[in-house]
Amino acid sequence: MPVKPTESSSSITTELRTSDGMFTVGPDHKIKLWNAAAEKIFGNKSEQVVGKKCYDVLCAGGNAGRVECNRGCTIMSNSGKGRTTKDFDLECKTTNGDIKTINMSIVLRPAGDGPREIIHLFRDVTDRRRVEQVTTGSASGGGTATLSNKTTHSSHRSSYRLPSLTTREDQVLKLLAAGKNTNDIADILEIRPLTARNHISRLLTKLGCRSRLEAVALGTRAGLI
Repeated sequence: MPVKPTESSSSITTELRTSDGMFTVGPDHKIKLWNAAAEKIFGNKSEQVVGKKCYDVLCAGGNAGRVECNRGCTIMSNSGKGRTTKDFDLECKTTNGDIKTINMSIVLRPAGDGPREIIHLFRDVTDRRRVEQVTTGSASGGGTATLSNKTTHSSHRSSYRLPSLTTREDQVLKLLAAGKNTNDIADILEIRPLTARNHISRLLTKLGCRSRLEAVALGTRAGLI
């Protein structure tokens, strides 16, 4: 989507287009430009953040990632030396107080092309990282999740035995339990909607269920969710 030009972002051409969220900052850490995708992800309008320090807008506090969001950030230090920064995940706060995980990429303008502004490109990976965290450690060799002997921790403990699910099927089941629809699952897993629909269909067939709700209920009783 097109970048929203502002007086303070004249050094970034309006021909630059991206579907990712994007903002730029100068050497003083102040935001110079904030595009429409950034507005959608964080809820902040361009006029609300331009001119503010980037870490005051984004920082969730207590972020334990490789790159911390503060006045002494690695990105600014690397930029001053003409170095790029490898993409990284960052926990950020939205206007309604939610914490989102974004994956950030950094782009530096060529040296000598006016005052150096650092371009930040990012996308929301909150749901994707949650799925990865849930499924990490549940997969055995060969990419198959060994889930058939798990039980719930409620007072009504059960011992439902289910067929072994692949890691992908396990991810799909947990996303269904989180209320995600086909398009949501496709976006989170970075696959086509048709592929997501096929994964769901195969999951239902393997579990012997007639509906997504039934699959979630069965998975819950078996302690998979």
